[in-house]
Amino acid sequence: MSIKNPPIILSASRMTDMAMYYPNEIIESIKTRIQKGQKIHTVVLWTKHPSSLLNGDLHDFLMNLRTTGIQLFIQLTITGMGSRAYGNTKNGELFYPESNVPDNKNSLNFLPEIIELTGKAERVRLRIDPIIKIKDIYGKIWSNKEHFQEIIDKAFNSSIRNFSYSFLESGAHAKVDKRFSQIGFEIVSPSAQERIEFQKIIHDISTEKKIHVFSCCVPHLPQSRCIDGYLLESLHDFQWATSKKEPKSRIMCGCTGSVDIGGWPPKKCGSGCLYCYSRPN
Repeated sequence: MSIKNPPIILSASRMTDMAMYYPNEIIESIKTRIQKGQKIHTVVLWTKHPSSLLNGDLHDFLMNLRTTGIQLFIQLTITGMGSRAYGNTKNGELFYPESNVPDNKNSLNFLPEIIELTGKAERVRLRIDPIIKIKDIYGKIWSNKEHFQEIIDKAFNSSIRNFSYSFLESGAHAKVDKRFSQIGFEIVSPSAQERIEFQKIIHDISTEKKIHVFSCCVPHLPQSRCIDGYLLESLHDFQWATSKKEPKSRIMCGCTGSVDIGGWPPKKCGSGCLYCYSRPN
């Protein structure tokens, strides 16, 4: 494969769970690119709904892609918040930060099949992202940090060795702060001491289990790559080369350049994640 004009990395999608809500658009977009002669190195699929990759036309299409030399890489997000209530809104209703996302036990059970879909456990990254800390109108703190170790332990037992996380930060996106405020919650950024303590936890887990836990765009921590051209090259069955350019789409983001087929503006996502920065308001 030519290094001068290397095959591209497709991403579907950072902003919308296309595997769950727009599977046919994934299929058609990739088909169109192939028909136009575009060379594809890897398709990176982001989802909180692992079952969406394991049945129907999308599953069959992805399995066929692998026979053509196109690699699959799955970014699977399991935060522990799926279908779990975190107190009440100021109107007294139960608050679900991820109202339409499966619970972590359900999602973790699909890991063996997700690995089989990609062909290697190294082609799956489990994202415990974001870790949130929020305060309700009564001053009570709610967080999904308590699920971090449990999720890693169970994923580790299914051969997953690569993880990433970030923190929900107050002030990072004004519309997200407003969204929480409107229902009676306040986003609380972790203190400097909490960050130090959490890093120690990660260091201890990583050392004990010999795993990699990357931070995604976390201030004062090393830059990492969710889409990593170097890694994707090393994992590719035929070691195809791809571009390693880093467009720096976000501060502290080290991701290799890719083409997100979700389009702009972001498509409506049905997962119901209140913290999502790609929601319009």
